[in-house]
Amino acid sequence: MNTATKSRTWPFHAIALALVAAGLLLPHALLVAAGLILAGSVALRPRAER
Repeated sequence: MNTATKSRTWPFHAIALALVAAGLLLPHALLVAAGLILAGSVALRPRAER
């Protein structure tokens, strides 16, 4: 994984972490689920080879 790919995905991982943390603090399962889905979709997205 190159540096450009890491720099484009970290904001999405930060948002996902915030959603999971908010869901655990508020106890709201939909926030936890949304965070996990976002993190998984960002991690599993196809990489553009240039």
